[in-house]
Amino acid sequence: FSVSFATSSDVHDIIDFMLSDFLFSRSMNAAIGMTRDDVVDRYPVITKASVSSGTSVVVRNNGGEVIAVRLSGFQDRDQVAAPVDLSQLSPRVVKIRAILSKINEEKWDLIPSDIDRLFEVKLLSVAEKWRGRGIGQILLTFGLNEARERGAKGAFAEAIATASQTIFARSGYSIIREIFYENWLGDDGKPVFVCPDGTQSVQLV
Repeated sequence: FSVSFATSSDVHDIIDFMLSDFLFSRSMNAAIGMTRDDVVDRYPVITKASVSSGTSVVVRNNGGEVIAVRLSGFQDRDQVAAPVDLSQLSPRVVKIRAILSKINEEKWDLIPSDIDRLFEVKLLSVAEKWRGRGIGQILLTFGLNEARERGAKGAFAEAIATASQTIFARSGYSIIREIFYENWLGDDGKPVFVCPDGTQSVQLV
C-alpha cells in the first residue's frame, strides 16, 4: 500500500470510502443507526475542509483503492468556531455533535497556556480487512514534522471507538477528558449510545 498527503484529486474517493466504510463503523454510528442519508451532505463538507488544510492523509492499496484515511487540520486558541445551523443536520448527526461539543467544552483551559496552536486529528479510519497491519499508527505519525513547522505545539483528537483509543494511547496521547456512554442519557433516561463493538466512552486525547 501507499501513503500520501491527500489532495483535491483524492476528495471524491475519500468521500466514497467514508460512505461505504466509516459510516458503518461499529461504535457511535452503529449505536444510533446512522444512515447514508444522514451524512451524505455532511461528509463532503468535512472532507473538503480537511483536505484543504494540506495535512490529511490517504492510504491506497496496490490497486489504487482507498483503504484508510486521516482527516486533520489545525485549531488555534483564539479561533472562533463558525456557527452551525442544527436544523440543517439530521437528528442522528445532532446526537453525535452534542456529545462531541460537550467533551470539547472549554478544552483550552485544560491545555498549557503557552500552547496556542494544536494539530487536530478529526477522523482516523482503516478499512476492516486492513486492520492489524500498523496502518493506524502510520496515519497518526505521518506528516507530524510538517505540522510542527506550521506552528502546532501539540495534538488532540476525539477518540470515539476502542480501536482508535488504543492507537492513540500507544502513540503517547493522554486522556484530557472522558465521557462514559452509560452516563450520556437521552430524554427517555437510557444511554444514547450502546456501541455494538463494546466501546464504553468517548475520549478527548
